[in-house]
Amino acid sequence: MSPRIHDLAQPFTIGPRVRHLADYADSGQALIEEQVLGVADARVLFANYAAIRADFGMLWGSHTDTSSHIEIDHWLLDNAAFISSSQAAAQGINTPIALDSRRASAWRPPRYGRAAVLCLPSSDQVLFDIKGIGVPPDEAPVLPHSNGLLTLAEAMHEVLMEHLVLAAMTHAKEAITPLPTYAVIDLGFDALWHDGRASEPAVLLLRRPCTRPRCQWQRYWQGAELAGALMQAELRLRRYGLTASSCGAVRFHVSRENGKLQVQRDGATLKVNNQVTKRLEQMLANNQGKPLVIDGVNVQLAGESSAEPLQLQIMDFGRYRFAERFDHHLYAWIDADYQNLNGLYMAPDHLQYIQPDPLLSLAKAVEGTAFAALQQQLRDFRQKPGDDDLCQAVRAALEEACRPLRS
Repeated sequence: MSPRIHDLAQPFTIGPRVRHLADYADSGQALIEEQVLGVADARVLFANYAAIRADFGMLWGSHTDTSSHIEIDHWLLDNAAFISSSQAAAQGINTPIALDSRRASAWRPPRYGRAAVLCLPSSDQVLFDIKGIGVPPDEAPVLPHSNGLLTLAEAMHEVLMEHLVLAAMTHAKEAITPLPTYAVIDLGFDALWHDGRASEPAVLLLRRPCTRPRCQWQRYWQGAELAGALMQAELRLRRYGLTASSCGAVRFHVSRENGKLQVQRDGATLKVNNQVTKRLEQMLANNQGKPLVIDGVNVQLAGESSAEPLQLQIMDFGRYRFAERFDHHLYAWIDADYQNLNGLYMAPDHLQYIQPDPLLSLAKAVEGTAFAALQQQLRDFRQKPGDDDLCQAVRAALEEACRPLRS
């Protein structure tokens, strides 16, 4: 029988990775250790084997054939197919989890609600940053938004956006690069919703381990330079019909009610200082008094960053979206508390406010036949778990989506 071939075989960026747990401490990120439990029914859905070989050459060398894929798959499952103890003990959040006898240590950097770092056994040598491993041991999963799991559809969205961002920024010759995904692992159980939605396969997303700037895991002053760099990254993405900041996750509404300025986020009224009030008043006046919708720049960073020249490594693509037009004001905060609304702004009529280039936009990808076929694969996944069908569907969707960049 021929081996399964589920090589994503997509480009990736060569770059540094965290090698030891002490690297997190050096960046100020305190780690919390816990024990995680082995999952018996896990399987590798696909992997970007070239990225794995590039980062773990001491284990796998630089072979380009498929002869080592099965060995790498076993290694991935042995070292990554785990779930947190709290997730395994939860009731009504997911279908039953088949556990095996394996136990391992995992470490959580700050704000890693459903992610953790895993090492080589009995070692401080970091292997993976894993998303979807479940909630920490001192928490219980809560539906619908804090269930501790990553669904297959969410993982596919992240992988698609990662590679579309890389293709777009490579085309633009920008030093804005996505953190590479190594593999996606099916955990063999499903996330439950209890709100009419069908259950969805739970998976793990294995990423290159990285540190993060303090301002993105703690309320810490971001500063004008980094705020400007993040604004520029968002604008460069928008040229290609991509955005990290338009899904509404960091959205503010500004209006005048009974003669007074009102600022709201998610229905809650916010207080801002006099300086910010004056600025928002001027922005309202420039908008002919019509209410403002302001989207906060939500580009997430990994590793070291540079504003001049612009050089960023970005990660966490779950909130990235396609868009054919942008109409909201854009805001990148300077203060530690982004809800202070003290920062850099750009109005839709500003000369540097970028709209998608119709010749380069990737937003039409969602209308393509390959994208529709991928969505069907996701819906039918548990009923038709073809060995390589999902991987091929992802590759086809990326191939179709990136055609504007090759014409």
